[in-house]
Amino acid sequence: MQFQKKIIFTVLKLCVVLYMLNLLHSCSISGENEGVIEYDIEFNEEERKKNEIIDLLPKTMKYYFKNNSAISEISYMGVFRTAYISNFDEKTNTILFYFMPNKYYCTTAFGEKTIGYDPMPGIKLEETGESKDIKGIKAYRVRVTFEDKSIDPYDVWYTKDFKVHNPNWHTPYKDINGVLLDYRIKMKGISMHMTVSSFADEAVDSAKFQIQKSYKKVNPNEMDKIFDKHLNMF
Repeated sequence: MQFQKKIIFTVLKLCVVLYMLNLLHSCSISGENEGVIEYDIEFNEEERKKNEIIDLLPKTMKYYFKNNSAISEISYMGVFRTAYISNFDEKTNTILFYFMPNKYYCTTAFGEKTIGYDPMPGIKLEETGESKDIKGIKAYRVRVTFEDKSIDPYDVWYTKDFKVHNPNWHTPYKDINGVLLDYRIKMKGISMHMTVSSFADEAVDSAKFQIQKSYKKVNPNEMDKIFDKHLNMF
């Protein structure tokens, strides 16, 4: 029973991670209209010591895009599926949550309530003019500082080499006009360091972006309650 609870909690965390990646990377590469981007995820070691659930979280994430739609997806042995779909033509975001046997989805318009980030009050972004190569992509450095001097500054790297649709809207990095390649975020109290690991301009099945009829539609408040119901089991 305890293991099942850990799996449920992990699925909820995956939903949040998937949401984060889609918000940050609403993009398609110049000259290509479909492909896959993969990221490595590094967790904070001090947080890991205090929260064993972090060891159950994925260490990589795949992001698929095609014809102005994108999806991040993780599934496990048919037991659960989490996915986040962005449709740029219709200006909608859809979160899917499946934990056997229940299936739910929630669709919102761009700018409406969604599951998002822990706040970063007093964040300041400074373009440095410096650049370097990351996985064959030209990247630009932004220095991140905070009004709260107890928070350590760090660097974010982004690229202009992708065709982008609102790349960082609804994120702490909304003022950066490019796709983030190396960045840090915190969601539901878990710190994550994301770095791009690979890109492939391979064909993506359009069926990935469709919502199956077996999923029950709920509104954002109902989806929050569904998450809270599972989180309160721990």
